[in-house]
Amino acid sequence: MNIVYLVFGDNLENYQQVYFSIYTAFIHKGDQDKIIVITENVSLFQSFEDKIEVISIDRKIIEEWEGTHKFFWRVKIKALELIAQKYPSDPILYLDGDTFFFQNIDALRRSLFQGQNYMHINEGKLSVLPTKTEKLMWNQIKNKSYAGIEIDKNTCMWNAGLIGISNKHLECLKLTLNINDTLCADKVTRRLIEQFSFSVSLNEYSKLLPAEDLVGHYWGNKEQWNLIISDFLKECFMKDYSFEQIISKIQEMDLRQYPIWVRRSNTQKRLKNFIDSFYKDLKPEYVK
Repeated sequence: MNIVYLVFGDNLENYQQVYFSIYTAFIHKGDQDKIIVITENVSLFQSFEDKIEVISIDRKIIEEWEGTHKFFWRVKIKALELIAQKYPSDPILYLDGDTFFFQNIDALRRSLFQGQNYMHINEGKLSVLPTKTEKLMWNQIKNKSYAGIEIDKNTCMWNAGLIGISNKHLECLKLTLNINDTLCADKVTRRLIEQFSFSVSLNEYSKLLPAEDLVGHYWGNKEQWNLIISDFLKECFMKDYSFEQIISKIQEMDLRQYPIWVRRSNTQKRLKNFIDSFYKDLKPEYVK
C-alpha cells in the first residue's frame, strides 16, 4: 500500500503538518507499505533520507494539472493518477497534511486489497447539508448528471482528508477527473468540487466506508495543532533527536487529547469566510 501526501507552495506550516503526519504513519504502517510525498520542495524532506520516496513536481506541472478550467484542487486528482500509473498493483491511501494516524491500519489495508474504497467521513447528503456553499452547490447540480451519474437527494458528500483507493479500482481516478471537469465546465461553485468528485466516483466502484476511527483530521482546529506540531518539531531538531527518538516521542503522546474541531464565534466565522473568499483563487493554504 502506498501512503501518499501532496504538499507545495511556500507555507512552511503545511510542510510541518505533513512531517508530523508521516511520523505517525511510521508507527502504524506495515513493513511493505511505502510512504510517498509529492512536492515542489524536495529539499525540505531530506531528513527522512531513504525512509520515504519523494517525487518532485514544479510550478509548470502544477499549472498543467490545474487543467483548462484552472481549478486548483484538480492537482490532487492528477497527483493520485501519477501514483496509480507508477504503482498499478498497489492500493493508495492518500492523506491531507492536517491528519494523524492513531490506530492500527492492518484491517484497512486488507480491505483495500480486497476491493474496498474509503474516505475520511461521510458528511451527509448534499441535499440537506447546512452551509451556504453546500446549499448553493446542491441547487446548482441537483437532478443533473455528471459523467453519466445522476446527482439526487441521496448523493453524499464525503470528507477528502483521507482517500483510500483499492488497487482493484484505480481506474476510478479517471471518473473522478471527468466529474471534476464537467462540474467546472458547468460553473458549479468551486470550493468543494474535488471532494465531491471523489465522493461520487469512489462510491460507484464500492460503497464507501469511513476511516475516522483510524485517522484524525484536525481541519477544524488547525491553529492549535500548528502550534503543537511546531513546538514538537523545534524540540526534535534543536535537540538533534534521531528518527527513532522522534517516533518514540510521538508514541508517548496521546494525540486524541487535542480537539480536531473547535466552535468559533459568529465574528470568527465571518472573518474566516471573508479570508477564504478573498484568497480562494490565490493560495491553496487559505482554502483548506
